[in-house]
Amino acid sequence: MKKIIFLLLFTSTIQACLSQDTARADSVKKKAQKYKPEISGMLQVHYLEEFNTNGDTIDDPGGFRILRARLIAKGKINKFTSYELMVDPRAPEQGGILRDAFIEFDLGKNQALRVGQQKTQFGYENSESITKLFVVNRAEVSDNLSRGMNLRDIGLGLLGDLKLGKNIRLENAFTFTNGSRMNVAGPWDFSNTKNGFGRTGMRYKKKDFMFRFGTSAGMGGMKDLGDDPIDPSDDFFIKFNRLGADIEIDHKWFFTASEFVMGTDLVSDTLSDRIGYYTTLVGKTPWKVGPLARFDALDDEFKRVTAGAYYGLPKDKLRFHINYEFRGNIKDIPRGHDDRLYIQLQVVF
Repeated sequence: MKKIIFLLLFTSTIQACLSQDTARADSVKKKAQKYKPEISGMLQVHYLEEFNTNGDTIDDPGGFRILRARLIAKGKINKFTSYELMVDPRAPEQGGILRDAFIEFDLGKNQALRVGQQKTQFGYENSESITKLFVVNRAEVSDNLSRGMNLRDIGLGLLGDLKLGKNIRLENAFTFTNGSRMNVAGPWDFSNTKNGFGRTGMRYKKKDFMFRFGTSAGMGGMKDLGDDPIDPSDDFFIKFNRLGADIEIDHKWFFTASEFVMGTDLVSDTLSDRIGYYTTLVGKTPWKVGPLARFDALDDEFKRVTAGAYYGLPKDKLRFHINYEFRGNIKDIPRGHDDRLYIQLQVVF
């Protein structure tokens, strides 16, 4: 009888130990899975055809192009620390293959501190992922006034929002960076001037309706390498100030976004006023296809009308775009630019 009791107690103890080991192993496995890097990416392929519309009898040949090919790794180190790394081997001439490379610290109350290379925060279009836009190209003002020499730079970022009500949030996004060129640090950044960009705004969202409004500001300096990037004799330094406002409305049947940016460039003793803007209007249907139109302008030198169609909404894995850019024969711009047709296929994975 004693032997039986002993065997029962021994067996129960072994089973309890095995259960504890299994639970411990499951816990370790879940933790490892929780902090496992998440790999994603995107691929954009398009065909570009130019049409001679500015009267100079010269136009570039059309052809296929890999516009973007990005790989993204992101994950968590612990409850309060995460990271993101993005590379684009498609175009090293665009400042190298490195895009995003930052460590992010959770500060609580929907606020996060980013340390590393990241987007400079100004307006709507530059802050939004290119994969989620309805147009192939960002507006000219976004490429020239709403950033430094590049969209990204190395520094600090504070991003988040504050809940004001059930459907209303106050948004904030600020960056403080080395200068105006990504993948470059210290004196090799062409400038000892630090740059600051920021946006504050309000967002209202209820079911399938969203409204956003924001104001942005930026100031700092950047060095332009002139017509010959190798020859330092034509380099010049620009001190800039920027102010902007943006508005977005996302509805079941349409999407619209508008942005206005103004500022000054100081080169030596010459102060220039600059202004740019765009308006985008997109129609939506139950079949994820629809028309789009955009008008954008920069200073007195560039005006463009973009018309086209799309398949796939911003969150979809597969999207297709057709954009025709009317760039020539624009009033007040005698020479203009050649019109362009873009046919683009995008995959996000």
